[in-house]
Amino acid sequence: MPRPPFHAAVASTPSKERPPTAYDCFRSRSTCPSSQTPRAKRPASCSPCPCRPAGATTWRVSRSQAPEARPRWTKPPTAPWPYSATPEPARSARSCQICRQRPRLRRTPSDRLRARGRAWRPFSAAAFPAQRRGGAEPATMLRFAEEILVLVLDEARGELAPALPERSFDLALAGAVLMDLALEDRIDTDPERLMLVDATPLGDDILDPTLAEIAEFAGTGETHDTAYWLQRTARRGRRIRRAALARLTERGVLRSEAHGVLSLTPSVSRSRRYPVSDGQPVEEARLRIMRILFSDDVPEPRDIAIIALANACGVFRTILSAEERAQVRDRIDLLKNLDLIGRTMSLAIEGLKAPEEPAPKPRRPKEIPVVPGLPLLGNGLAMRRGLVAFLARQYRELGPIFRIRAPGRRFVCIAGPEAANFLTSHGKTVFRSLEPMAEFHNQMDSSRSILTMDGIDHVTTRKAQAKGYAVRVMRDRAQEVVDITREEIGGWPVGEPFEALPAFQNLIAEQMGHMMAGYSPEGYTRDLSTLLGGLLLSAATVPHVMKLARFRRARERARELARAVLAYKRKAGPRRTTPDFIDLMLELREADPQLLPETNLPLTVLAPYMVGLDTTASTCALMIYNIVKRPQIMERMTAEADDLFARGPVSAEGLQRLDVARRVAMETLRLHPVSPAVLRTTANSFEFAGHRVRAGTQVMIGTAVGHTLEEYFPDPERFDIDRYAPARGEHRQRGAYAPFGAGNHRCLGSGLVPVQLALTMTTILRELELEPLAPDHALRVRSFPTMQPMDFRIRVLRRRAHSAAATA
Repeated sequence: MPRPPFHAAVASTPSKERPPTAYDCFRSRSTCPSSQTPRAKRPASCSPCPCRPAGATTWRVSRSQAPEARPRWTKPPTAPWPYSATPEPARSARSCQICRQRPRLRRTPSDRLRARGRAWRPFSAAAFPAQRRGGAEPATMLRFAEEILVLVLDEARGELAPALPERSFDLALAGAVLMDLALEDRIDTDPERLMLVDATPLGDDILDPTLAEIAEFAGTGETHDTAYWLQRTARRGRRIRRAALARLTERGVLRSEAHGVLSLTPSVSRSRRYPVSDGQPVEEARLRIMRILFSDDVPEPRDIAIIALANACGVFRTILSAEERAQVRDRIDLLKNLDLIGRTMSLAIEGLKAPEEPAPKPRRPKEIPVVPGLPLLGNGLAMRRGLVAFLARQYRELGPIFRIRAPGRRFVCIAGPEAANFLTSHGKTVFRSLEPMAEFHNQMDSSRSILTMDGIDHVTTRKAQAKGYAVRVMRDRAQEVVDITREEIGGWPVGEPFEALPAFQNLIAEQMGHMMAGYSPEGYTRDLSTLLGGLLLSAATVPHVMKLARFRRARERARELARAVLAYKRKAGPRRTTPDFIDLMLELREADPQLLPETNLPLTVLAPYMVGLDTTASTCALMIYNIVKRPQIMERMTAEADDLFARGPVSAEGLQRLDVARRVAMETLRLHPVSPAVLRTTANSFEFAGHRVRAGTQVMIGTAVGHTLEEYFPDPERFDIDRYAPARGEHRQRGAYAPFGAGNHRCLGSGLVPVQLALTMTTILRELELEPLAPDHALRVRSFPTMQPMDFRIRVLRRRAHSAAATA
């Protein structure tokens, strides 16, 4: 039975003068008990006091009665209040925040156990589920940390608390962890210390690390207060966030789209309830909290604790407007004091001050260092010979920030893992992408593209396009990709060397055409490749290059292909099973014609074709080079291919077994990243590595420089696929591995491309025997405007024979 509102609580012993309330114990006196504040100076109406629960027996107190002789209130047997009514000689020094009375009740572990029993079920039967104790199955209800993530999710931007300072976010998660440990009867608190009650692990990767630390300190007799453990647990903020996000995704509450764009799953978004797991529907956190704040609904203790924690950490400043905060300020001030655990965490967080960081020692002079270069050309020739190598060299000599020049352009370059991490965490607020890539879409008579979008429009478009580039597209259509690959390589000559890149461009264009649009680009591949090179040149350094005849001819041919694809899709309609990329874009245009107008459709339609030519085809040619140069790796991949196809048609499970092919693809992408650097304009001034970059500055961000650093990848020039084995995991270091760029504009194909590479190479090695290269063979690579191998030729020695069943 739900608790009645405080204002409606009626005492069990009525008063003669008027219906008594649960606060008659101190309202009948001119001075509140245990307080020196005269009654006349207090508000006319006293707020509900947490020291006197609703439903408690009340009494009238005589003015002449001594304090020690006053009657004590008694708790009815069924009173839903998680406190013991037994007087305790040792009392906390804290006073009630409303009536100023020192609490006469001390909450004990047994009270908390009863509080989660049948007599007191906050929120719902699932709100505090059966407790998880050593080895028990995990509970189905969300932890406080998970509820905090749901509360701060900005669904429009697809981010978690974009305006909340990271320290405040970490403290909120730390408070959530300690609140859960308290509810699990693992810890208890008083004003001076946080105490260990039970060191038994919960089998919970969010709570157990903090519990283990508290137990370790308790074993040595060392104790600390709640504020200390909040700060210590906040250091694990990122790990807590990742673990909580993984759980929410697994439970069907959140889903991650477009590589980091978060949203509630459709069922939760529409119903505003978590997935039903035990027959009890549970409303999602934001709906509950907003209803409590903006109405007179009776809050449950769990929600009061969340409100207290969110208020202390500044969460409401990020999810409510100033007008809304003013409207609910009094309600928050009242509620935040009504739960002991939430109040304890709230007071501890509010008492913490941001640590005073020592003034950073400048590594460089205040002026950003300048890289020497040639007159007029600047550093253009050095970058053309190898952009990643050039940026890595300057990183080692000058640090993570320096100035460079190209013909007609000047950039501030930030490079290395620091730059990749900065782009990921601050890219949305300090950079914009319009100016650096404006010529790209202008040359196609398009007002904009996803490359130049920012803000809400970028998030909306990216979420729609991400579905077309999702890994499941490759998994669902793996056998179709195999069939296309077999058909294309069937035309490769045997015994005669041929250039690898054009062959892979034709192959990948066919794959992308069928997967993304259901339409073959046969006859247009060379034109698309020429057009893409011209568009990148015009965007980067030479804006007038598109006036040349061959680029104008390629542009017209590409527009012809776009018209043909759209005509085909409008006639054939969407795919019957899973919509492809073009289906999704036509659906987006129909839903919001202003977001994707008709003038922008041609460039949008051509994007998957050109992306395949620019990234996947080039990486395929570089990957085959690394394979044929290392016969041992080629043998291992061939054996893996034979095992895959011996099991019948390729399935999603089969793709997961391609371990060697996956690691070869990852190492190829490390040495030859798809996106070694990105160009941005500074929208808001920022500090980086002790230097200030002003708004309006053109910035180059070298996200792939970490690939070449010895401290992250030992012997970085060596091709070593064991770097990605679980025992080493060198690519897991933060900011070190970013072959597809970083931040909110990270390549949409970063999940699909490695799987596509692995399956394509596996199919080729299943069908063909390739001639190995000499170990000392040197590959020439062009790094501008895109990274591509130059004059690299391969030769097929023979076609491998297989039984019909084995090749099915």
